[in-house]
Amino acid sequence: MTGRWRSGLVLLLSAALFFAVVLLGPGSELGAMRHLLGFGNDPLGTPADVRPGGVYAFLEHQPGRTDLPVTWDPCREIHYQINPAEAPESAAKTVAFVRDGVAEVASITGLRFTYDGQTDRRPEAGDSARLAGRAEPVLISWATADEVGDLKGDVAGVGGAAARSFGDDGRLWYVTGAVTLDADSFAQLEDESDGADYQRAILLHELGHLVGLDHVKSSHELMFADNVGRLDFGQGDLNGLVRMGKGDCR
Repeated sequence: MTGRWRSGLVLLLSAALFFAVVLLGPGSELGAMRHLLGFGNDPLGTPADVRPGGVYAFLEHQPGRTDLPVTWDPCREIHYQINPAEAPESAAKTVAFVRDGVAEVASITGLRFTYDGQTDRRPEAGDSARLAGRAEPVLISWATADEVGDLKGDVAGVGGAAARSFGDDGRLWYVTGAVTLDADSFAQLEDESDGADYQRAILLHELGHLVGLDHVKSSHELMFADNVGRLDFGQGDLNGLVRMGKGDCR
């Protein structure tokens, strides 16, 4: 009887210690566990630690707050799908290419992305309120200017997100979005020696838009409107991405 009581006490204390660590412990993994168990409302990840510098801009601001950007909810996963049709590489290589780019943005922002597989969905135009109301997974795909008019001219890709409010205060959060890459531009880059580097830069630029960054006037940043040879995020881009990962949970 005494031995069984002691075993039960040890089990009870172990369970109490486990829940204390989960509920009070720091770190993104414990935050994700709390979210899974329905406790608390913690960000699922932690933005990167980057040195200050550079410039960045927001795509959207909270109503009446030019200093406060619209962000994704860091306490919820961002689900995305990939349509590899019209991409110059095989489906397997295309998916790996996109997932690598998403992983890089996730590591900087701390936002948690979840890949929901391939899809035959096609990019579509529409007002952001309608798209936000549906809140489908983010779509990353390739298209031509004949299908997506915004790709006309020298545009190699377009990206963005749609926001909605969940309360009476009008506060907005991004809930869905899309990145559409120009099939013709990517096909042309296939024949260039540094084409793969530029394809990656285009993807990262559009993923920057997806998480909420706007164009900037500095050519030192990848979020500059025109690609003038930069192949990776600049210091301002990095700080902007970190800021986009520090939004409030809803």
